[in-house]
Amino acid sequence: MLTKEASLFSKRDSSFLGMTRVKNKVELNNPITQVAFAEGFLIGLGMVIFIGPVFFTLIKSALSYGFWAGMMVALGIFISDVVCVGLCSFGAIPYFKNPENQFWLALGGSFILVSIGLKYLIKPNTNVDKDLKLRAGHYTTYFAKGFIVNFVNPFVFLVWIGVIGLAQTKHGSGQELWVFLGAALLGILVTDSAKVVFADRIKKLIQPKFLRKAYQVIGVVMIGFGMRLLWFALA
Repeated sequence: MLTKEASLFSKRDSSFLGMTRVKNKVELNNPITQVAFAEGFLIGLGMVIFIGPVFFTLIKSALSYGFWAGMMVALGIFISDVVCVGLCSFGAIPYFKNPENQFWLALGGSFILVSIGLKYLIKPNTNVDKDLKLRAGHYTTYFAKGFIVNFVNPFVFLVWIGVIGLAQTKHGSGQELWVFLGAALLGILVTDSAKVVFADRIKKLIQPKFLRKAYQVIGVVMIGFGMRLLWFALA
């Protein structure tokens, strides 16, 4: 008797699980969901036009220490964007729109960017061992660099506030909203990864003298972004 009941429960459970899988499959094949994914992914790819501090941090890391250093910076940027989207989606938008909070965030970001820029400008490291093996500490450092440079930039939050507003206008606040935002994040990760691959490939063709000048230019640009943030904080 117990065996028959167990068999019946087993059949019901498997039937329920099967219905759940079918339901999920139908949701994933929903044309509206697919449109949300395509639109979000294109938005993410389109963000390649934004040339900011993270772009130069990404290129510098890949040129100096190779593919995996660049990828750790890209991953740090990606996780930072995920955190930004999460904060903005769950009620932090008023905080980041507050002028006083924007002031302190911009001031801290300005200090970090100017410090990094001065390091690139004054002591550009072009004598890197090609056989250098990154240790766990190196991975953490490059991840943290990508995360911090992206996170302390108030403009990143303003961009995501705009993207979230666009997504909510077109897709409401249901599943399609998260599909849109997830696809946008994926698009950014794809473009950042492509930048790393490109920088790693051309590194072998660049002479150290040119590399030194390139790093100094990146340093000047980073200082410029830092001063821009400072002006934003004081304006």
